[in-house]
Amino acid sequence: MRWGSMVLAGDAAHTVPPTGARGLNLALHDVKVLADVLPRALGREGGAALDEYQPRALQRVWRAQNFSYWMTRLLHTAPGASAFDLRRQLGELDNVVGTRAGRTYLSEQYTGWPAGARD
Repeated sequence: MRWGSMVLAGDAAHTVPPTGARGLNLALHDVKVLADVLPRALGREGGAALDEYQPRALQRVWRAQNFSYWMTRLLHTAPGASAFDLRRQLGELDNVVGTRAGRTYLSEQYTGWPAGARD
């Protein structure tokens, strides 16, 4: 996400499968992190401040990658799936939409923020 003093954000820096619909959220988070880091990078801290960007941004990117992978496996049938695989998949989907814990998990992962957080 960084090469020298050049930084990349959003899809230029990382791609996420569209299943989780997280691309825009991640791009905005990248910009938020850069907004915190750039003033210091342009000031006395220079490149050292830019060192913070990638680790902070990637923490959220990898969570989004995991969520998109999980959503893909949850919502799409794998080629050659057995009847057992399909019933397991439906059971998991029912657990996600049919329980408060499942809905909370889904909303937190989709938005990237803990339920009730205001940041």
